[in-house]
Amino acid sequence: MLQRRAFAGAAAAAWFAPAFARAQDGGAPATSDATPAPPAPPTTPAPPATPRRATLPSPNLALARGERPQFIAGLRPHRAGSYRLETETASGKLVIHNYGHGGGGITMSWGCAAGVLALLQAQRATLKDTKVAVLGAGVMGLTAAVLLAEAGYDVAVYAQHITPNTTSDKAGGQWAPTLVENDNATKFKGLLKSAYSIHLTRGATYGVSERDNYTLQASPELVYAQMAGAAAPEQLARLPFSHVRHGGYRYPTLLVEPPVLMKRLMADLKARGVTPIVRTFASASEIATLPGSAVVNCLGLGAREVWADKKLNGIKGVLAFLPPQPSLTYLYSGIGYLFPRKDHLVVGGSIEDLTLPQENETPDPKMGYLIIKIVRAVFDGALPAPPWLSGLDRLSDKDWM
Repeated sequence: MLQRRAFAGAAAAAWFAPAFARAQDGGAPATSDATPAPPAPPTTPAPPATPRRATLPSPNLALARGERPQFIAGLRPHRAGSYRLETETASGKLVIHNYGHGGGGITMSWGCAAGVLALLQAQRATLKDTKVAVLGAGVMGLTAAVLLAEAGYDVAVYAQHITPNTTSDKAGGQWAPTLVENDNATKFKGLLKSAYSIHLTRGATYGVSERDNYTLQASPELVYAQMAGAAAPEQLARLPFSHVRHGGYRYPTLLVEPPVLMKRLMADLKARGVTPIVRTFASASEIATLPGSAVVNCLGLGAREVWADKKLNGIKGVLAFLPPQPSLTYLYSGIGYLFPRKDHLVVGGSIEDLTLPQENETPDPKMGYLIIKIVRAVFDGALPAPPWLSGLDRLSDKDWM
């Protein structure tokens, strides 16, 4: 088994505590491979339990013999202490940093883009021109570029990877600030409120739909949706699935489908004459050659080398893409997660907090099959945890046939 490998979903469950302890409101990550403390309680009191809701259809996660799902993997750009949304002057240019959002990039994207615009406008009188170079074409770079272009700035986008080959294209898409730290709770909540509102305003053409997420335990991350504008969560005496015997919670939130969002953002830029330029950067000094007096740094994990930010590390996640199941209109998270999208039924929730030499984006089929198996066990009612969840080394071909 790989070191520091663990399994968790968007709302951490006590049955499967991840090696990385999620930080909320400025908390710090775990520093040991030992089993961490259970997740923090929600920031608002849990509502009283209500009667069971009408039964919802369960996902079909039984793989036919010979069926092979598509597995993808990505590195979440986690930054210890806090994501970065601030300015500095480098190479004679105003630089606005916008990176380090962990697994909350799509969630926070529009809110951070609005923050970038506000920081730029605050300095507009000191700038020689309205040209802005945006570094990175993931969701952070594209949303920032779109808002800046809409505000009248002359935007150019430079990136090593273009959709569908960015880290953002490897995201599940639920609105939840997962695996992101912050050092200012007030600013963080304000940013999330702005992000949630803009996602809703942009709507279905940007891949946004309102969904209920069902969890087995209270989720500190999904509570942020209520703070940002969603309806209040509901505690349930029993989750509304045929074989699940446990109570849990219903959290109204959003699903943001990455393929739709990224395609639309690219179309918005193209309509304004902006086509991303493929380019890599090895150091911050290279920005001196870019036209314009302002730069927006949305390089994600790439900022670790370019800006020598040693607070960044990549937290690997594996997703399993199964054929879409249109009858499923809800989200599930807690012990793994399941997001029914138009393009795929997405099953995920793995967290691999690896050392720098171990970082890679190669999907591990064993991890992918384990994810499917765990989520299938949840919907089959296999709780408390069955013994085969103790490690990847116990898996064999028979386990997923």
